[in-house]
Amino acid sequence: MENELPIADESEKLAYDRGLRKIFLIEGDSMFPALKNGDLVVINPNAELCVGDIVLAQHPFKKSVKIIKRIAQILPDEKYFLVGDNPSESSDSRSFGAIRAEDILGKAICLLP
Repeated sequence: MENELPIADESEKLAYDRGLRKIFLIEGDSMFPALKNGDLVVINPNAELCVGDIVLAQHPFKKSVKIIKRIAQILPDEKYFLVGDNPSESSDSRSFGAIRAEDILGKAICLLP
């Protein structure tokens, strides 16, 4: 998959300044090529989620760890099956199962330049 996230425009920077967006630093290659190690991603905590979206989530077993993955499936009881774009480098729902809706912290909407 190519990098489908646009570069942040001034309105997204303003939303961040107002506390409506969060910034997340990509560490590792689990989402390569869509996201690369060192990319800065803007997260919208209030965005509607769909299959194919890239989301930031709380790791289900390591509460101090956040993960960024793509929604592969939305399951009953508001559970999300998340996968990395680079399976050989990704720890995701294939190993730890579906993520609860309350553990989704937001949707990746753009990159900071």
